[in-house]
Amino acid sequence: MSYLHEGSNVFVEAVQERQMGCCEKFQRSVSKWMLPEDSRSKYLERANCCPPPIFIILISIAELAVFIYYAVWKPQKQWVTLDEGIWKSPLTYKPGEREEAWRFISYMFVHAGIEHIVGNLLMQLLLGIPLELVHKGFEVGMVYMAGVLAGSLASSIFDPFSALVGASGGVYALIGGYFMNAVVNFREMIPLLGVFRILAIVIFVGTDFGFAFYRRFISDEAGLKVCFPAPVQWRTRACPFQTG
Repeated sequence: MSYLHEGSNVFVEAVQERQMGCCEKFQRSVSKWMLPEDSRSKYLERANCCPPPIFIILISIAELAVFIYYAVWKPQKQWVTLDEGIWKSPLTYKPGEREEAWRFISYMFVHAGIEHIVGNLLMQLLLGIPLELVHKGFEVGMVYMAGVLAGSLASSIFDPFSALVGASGGVYALIGGYFMNAVVNFREMIPLLGVFRILAIVIFVGTDFGFAFYRRFISDEAGLKVCFPAPVQWRTRACPFQTG
């Protein structure tokens, strides 16, 4: 009897899954891969696609559009690593122009190279869309923008003579909460999946720091010293992390 009852439950779940729309199927997949078992039901209760995850998608499109603009329509030696265009951009944060307050935020739209923008877009889409499905655009947007602002403020203190580009401050604000969730709920998740999540974050952070260190201290292209949001100082990185 128990075997039949269990089999009927599996059959019912299979039928229900077939009747789900694309949004519901996506949310169910997200809950299985990103959340511990005891949190999945609450996630599915709150998650919906109305409104869709507009903030993360729009901010990603804007960042990609600005990168294409400076890579293609502005004079550059190469589009893989940008130099003159982003240095002269009114969006880039520059120490000598702090009175232009919008630069403390607008620098997130400018990226220094293809690996820079691809890494940021990939991480913020993978983490931001599931978060926005649950918490909606305003809450996720506030966390993201707080990370961006914290990155520029911290960099102006700990590395005050370097320009600043990239959306890493906002991305790290999202990563901070996700990483802590992976560590705290590690035992409640599929072991292999938990290890994969933590390793993926560590690899991304290590790669990001590696590129940032190279650009800041080793590369002398065009004589520019352009930082990502606080990659030079670990203390600076901690600031956006705490906002997450």
